[in-house]
Amino acid sequence: MPGTDILHGYGNRFLGILVDLDNTLYDFGYAKEKACKEVVQAVGVGKADDLIRAFLFSPFGVESPKAIQSFLSDHEITDPEIFMHAVKVYTRAKIEAIEAYPGVFETLLKIHAAGLKIGAVTNASHEHATERLVHIQTEVFFDCLVTPDNAGMKKPDPAMFLHAASLLKIQPHQICVVGDNLVNDINPAKKAGMCTVHAEYGNRLPPEYSEGIVADFSISSFSDILQIIGL
Repeated sequence: MPGTDILHGYGNRFLGILVDLDNTLYDFGYAKEKACKEVVQAVGVGKADDLIRAFLFSPFGVESPKAIQSFLSDHEITDPEIFMHAVKVYTRAKIEAIEAYPGVFETLLKIHAAGLKIGAVTNASHEHATERLVHIQTEVFFDCLVTPDNAGMKKPDPAMFLHAASLLKIQPHQICVVGDNLVNDINPAKKAGMCTVHAEYGNRLPPEYSEGIVADFSISSFSDILQIIGL
């Protein structure tokens, strides 16, 4: 992250922030991996890595239960009761494994108390996103939650960030965007005319997929955003 001398006076321009959720506020990758391990243990077949791949490459979306159905089918399990049990195990284990990164609650509280608007832009469904924010006890800080099912678009469409700005009633250049994914978060936010902050601590994107995308700032912990926005 740039030194204090570079940041001096820079934060005065911001009236709000937009944050990604998964792997920015909490380690969603870990939660998903843990949930897949519990499913494999519950059904007694296969490997967790295979189930993770089934989710990642599912044509129905990375959170669709049909990925579990496909995984079970690959192991010749078609019993609907086993499928329903596996879905319940996955759903419970995933949400239980979600924990906010250190300093997330305190940082959002300080931003909220300073009077800045806070919004979230995520590709998770509104239901899942809300559930996760409630679980880490941060939902009260958010002035808007933009998801594909309530906005009719998804990242990396820059329009999704502009839609969030309109909901917050703030000009794009007055917004700081924090996200772990250079392709889905940083690149479209830059195109929307917003200041971008790469949450390096949550980045799971291989370098070859994000070549040439550079954020305005990079942070090693969520609380580092405070210095950037002048708090």
